[in-house]
Order: sequence, then C-alpha cells, then structure tokens
Amino acid sequence: MRFGVDYYPEHWPEDRWETDARLMQEAGFNTVRLAEFAWSKIEPKEGVFEFEWLLRIIDILYKYGIEVVIGTPTAAPPMWLCTNKPNILRVNEDRLRITPNHRQQCCINHPDYKSAADRIVTATAETLGKNKAVIGWQVDNEFGPLCYCEECRRQFQEWLEAKYGSLGVLNEAWGTVFWSQTFTDWEQIPLPWRIGGPPNPSLALDFRRFFSDCYAGFLKRQIEIIRKFSDKPITHNFMGLWPEVLNYQKLASQLDFVSWDNYPFGGADPTGVSASHDLVRGYLNKNFWVMEQMSGPGGWSDMSPAPRKGRIRAWTYHAIGRGADGIIYFRWRPCRSGLEQYWHGILNHDGSVSRRYYEIKQTRDELKRFEHLIEGTTIDAQVAFINDYDSRFAFQYQRGNQAFSYTSLLLTLYRSFYNRNIPVDIISSIKDLSRYKIVVAPALFVLTEDVAENLKEYVRSGGTLVITFRSAVKDATGLIYNEQLPARLQDVFGAIVKEYNSPHPDEVTTLWGLSEAVDGHCAKASVWLDIMELRGAEPLIKYDAGFMPGSIAVTRNRFGKGTAYYIGTQMAQDCCDLLTEMIIAGAGVSPGIETPEGVDASVRKGPLGSLLFITNHTERPASIPRPKGYITDMIAGGPAPDIIHLDSYEIAVLGS
Repeated sequence: MRFGVDYYPEHWPEDRWETDARLMQEAGFNTVRLAEFAWSKIEPKEGVFEFEWLLRIIDILYKYGIEVVIGTPTAAPPMWLCTNKPNILRVNEDRLRITPNHRQQCCINHPDYKSAADRIVTATAETLGKNKAVIGWQVDNEFGPLCYCEECRRQFQEWLEAKYGSLGVLNEAWGTVFWSQTFTDWEQIPLPWRIGGPPNPSLALDFRRFFSDCYAGFLKRQIEIIRKFSDKPITHNFMGLWPEVLNYQKLASQLDFVSWDNYPFGGADPTGVSASHDLVRGYLNKNFWVMEQMSGPGGWSDMSPAPRKGRIRAWTYHAIGRGADGIIYFRWRPCRSGLEQYWHGILNHDGSVSRRYYEIKQTRDELKRFEHLIEGTTIDAQVAFINDYDSRFAFQYQRGNQAFSYTSLLLTLYRSFYNRNIPVDIISSIKDLSRYKIVVAPALFVLTEDVAENLKEYVRSGGTLVITFRSAVKDATGLIYNEQLPARLQDVFGAIVKEYNSPHPDEVTTLWGLSEAVDGHCAKASVWLDIMELRGAEPLIKYDAGFMPGSIAVTRNRFGKGTAYYIGTQMAQDCCDLLTEMIIAGAGVSPGIETPEGVDASVRKGPLGSLLFITNHTERPASIPRPKGYITDMIAGGPAPDIIHLDSYEIAVLGS
C-alpha cells in the first residue's frame, strides 16, 4: 500500500521540515506528493531554476523512510509568466479574458504557455528523474478548464479541417443549412460562445471532443518529456464521476495508473463516491490511487462540515475495498495564506497534531497487519455501466428537460446494484463487453455506428443490455437519426419510441407494473416519458395516470441469445429496485452480501484469498451475520465473530 499525504513545504520555514517528516513517519506514511503548485518557487525568473530547496526536502523525507510523487507544476503558472505573456490567459465563454489571480488560468493551446510548460517540466524531470526517492509522477493537477480564445478558435478550425476534409462534408455533418449557417471558409467557424444564444449542438459537441484531444496532447507532451529522464510510473489526478468537461477516458489511456481526488463534502451520499471509485477503476480496468483524500473540512469561502470521528478511517477502507492501492490525504497542514486558508488537513494551522492525525495513524497501524494480503487483489464485476462522454457533452447543450441530469439517472440505476453489494465496473462504450452478464447504458444519447454494433453483438451473444430514455437519438456528428428510436437498435429491443414528452415538474405520471416481479402500482415517473410501441417485445411497466395512460413505458425483448430492456422514463428508486431485481435474476448475476441500509460491502480477490470490506456509512450502529467463507478478522486478528457489529462510521475487514 502507498499511504501518505500531499505536502507543501514551500509554505513553511525549513526548520519545520524535519519535524513534519518525523510526524509523517510516526503516522506510518511512506509516500508524499510534492511540487504540483510550486512553479514560481522552482523557476522564480524565466529560465532561472532553484531546485535546491526541493532536493533538501526530498532528502529529509527519504531519511524518514518516505518516498515522493512529483507533480509537474503546470497548473499554477507564475505571476511573472502571466504578466509577461498576458495573451496566454484563458478566455471564458463570454469572451472575457480571466485574471491571473487563480490557478489553471492559462490556455493550454497557446504556444507561449506550451513553451513555458515544456521548460519547467524538462528542468524538473532532468533534475529529479533519477532521484532514488522519486517513485512516480503526477502530470499537472485536475485537468478541466476550457478556453475560448482566438488561438483555440484557430486550432479548432484546423482540427475540424483534419477531421472532415472539406467544408461540404462538415456542413452536411452539422446540418448547417439550418438558419443559413452554412460555412464557405474554415475561418468562419466560431467557438460555442455563450454570447448570442446557444450554439449549433453539433459544433458544440465537436468542440468538447477537440478540447479533450487538446488535453490529451498536453498530457502526452509532458509524459514524453518525463520519459526522457525517468522510468517511474506516471498518473494524473481526475475528479470522479461529476465533471462533464473532458473525456477522462481518452486521457487515462496514456497513464501507467489512474488516480482521483475524493472529497465527500458534508458526508456525501456514499453511492456517488462508490460510483466514482468504480469509474476511475474502469478507465484502465485496474486498481487506482486516491491522490487527494479529504481529511478535514474544506472550502474556499464557505467551509464544509468537519468529518466526524471515524469518517476519515471509513472513507479510507471504503476506497481500498473498491480498488484503491494508494491513499494520499489532502493535506498535511492548512495554509496561512491564499484561497485555501480554510481547507484543513491532518494538522492544525499552528502545526499541532489533531484528532484526525491520530485517526489516520490508527488506520495505518491496522493496515500494516494485512496489507501484504491486499497486494495483487482486484474487483471481479459481472455488471458494467457505460459512461459515455459524447452523450454527456451533448447534454450540456440539450438536456431536453431542466430536471434531467445524466449523473442522477446513472446513480439511480447504479444504486439498485450498489444497495445489493453487487460489484460494478463503469467503463466506456467502446470496450469489450463480453465478460459482463449485464451492461447498463443510461441515456446513450449519441450512438455511433461502432458502438451500436458492439451493443448488438453483445446481446446477440447472450448478454443482458439495459438502456434508458434519451438513448440512440443522435449520430456521431450530433444529428438526430432519420429513423425511429432507438435508432440502429430497434431489432435488439423489439420496440420503437412512438412518441415522447418532456413533462412539466408539476405534471404527475404514475407507473403500473405488468409482470410478476414488478406487479401493480410502482412509482411516479418524471423527467422524460417515452411511449413505446411493441414490435415483438414484452411490456413490463405501463403509464397508469398522467400523460397517455395505458401506454407502455418499459419493455423486455429476447434477441439472439440475450435479453434487452428499454426503460422509457425516469423511475423512482423503489420501482427501479424492483426492475433491477428482475434483471439480475434473469441474467444469473451472483447475489451480493446482504447488509443493512447504509452499510456496504465489497470484495477484493487475489492469489492468497479474498478480503471483504464492510463500511457503515451511517450514524447508527449496525449488525450483520458473518458472511459464509470469511473466517478471519483482519483488523483485530483471530477468528471473526458470528455477528459483525459496526458502530457509527465503523468498518470491518474479513479474510477468507
């Protein structure tokens, strides 16, 4: 296990560094992330580098048995660069250039910024690439901001010309005949600025793809520089399920391992945190790190509630149980200046240890007893969810209903598996699906031909596919298919969408189950209403009251050796749970370990056996019978009791 903390020694006097290193060692830390915001400290003037301070702290940490991950500092360009080259500052959607008093304020496409980034990354990698204490690299920090400057516009136009080849092809692909938007010169193509109203949705979709490619190129550029001087693994810290700006999957494919920053503010719903762990694990289908694990109250202006006793420990075990091989806490000590003065960490402002320090130390002491058994273990999932970035990009411009949220829909469906402790991989739509018994594709709005064929072959070969309303609507360029929905998949689902409606929030539509598993009154339907016409499929749920009562909302169809379910509306959680139970049984998915509400369980399997991680995410005590086959209490040592008792935010780890 990699277990450590994000540390900013540049904020503190050097005579404090050894004290910090000693306290880290006593807490059991073996890893520290350094330097990802230290550009001005490393390069105080253009071309003038000062690494002596960084080498000194690395030596001190190493003396105390702590190795380091070096962050390239390109997310925090120095003020001298921003003032000397003001054109490198990003332009927002309103065509206003942002001020340089933040971070990530520069355009990653601007040649002057790229040149400066190359220089600082080269100097850092050359200086530290062979350092015995350096065990890995993090490129930049939390990629995300878009830029709408003229340089981005020029490069976007070049990107489009390379993609489409001719304006005739682009005009056809985007349907620019609408509103006389036909382009006769590449330089006429704008960016999707907010000024003047919403943009052409096809243009906007391609712009998000373009910027994902830009960040992928920026990442590749840094990786290639680092590789000249170091053979240590390289990562980037993503931000979980919620961001909808970039195609993280495209970026992750270049990395040696993936990591993400986990901030469950105010005790966030563990369903979303679990889904984020599963998503990040799915990028490379391998275990991951949490590069920033919340360890204290955070906030730039308003401060979040402090983690209650036991929560940091619970978050740690929860992450490990879902595939984390590294836990790096944010942060060591809250800073005295700047925007994150109230973003707390493990120590207090005055440098004294807090109760959080002792909770993390306890966690590390426990992990040392069995971490050798964690090595080589993985999550074995029979269910996959498709997280489709093209669809998420398209929904940024055309939600169809103000109440629609891609992540909320995904989490409603995901929760039905999560509450049953059935492991899930969240993957991209282009991956091999054959290993999964169930594949769920929520709101697959943009359906490309290759993805359609992949899904069709999956069902034909025996898989169980579940899609929802707002799926198979648009082609790869963002045009609505010139055929009945679900386009390209009507035969798979044995039904078509005869009509649809975006209901008003006050409009009440209820559902009625028609099958043995979902029988009678089910729940309220909302957000979107697809009216299905059967073409061989079996009706499972109908609309009972409201818009077009008696029409079909949910169907099931046999196709080849497999089964396809179409969910035509946003169902309340109880109805979704009933339907999911039917789908699970029909697909032959192994049941998960039964736990009380608010308690989850996950299993990591490896050559030395299985480890079961149980987490109580609630403020109330909970008890469960010891699951069959798990005989050892890995934390306490010795046999596991027949009944596992968990206090508030308590955890248990059992071994087979």
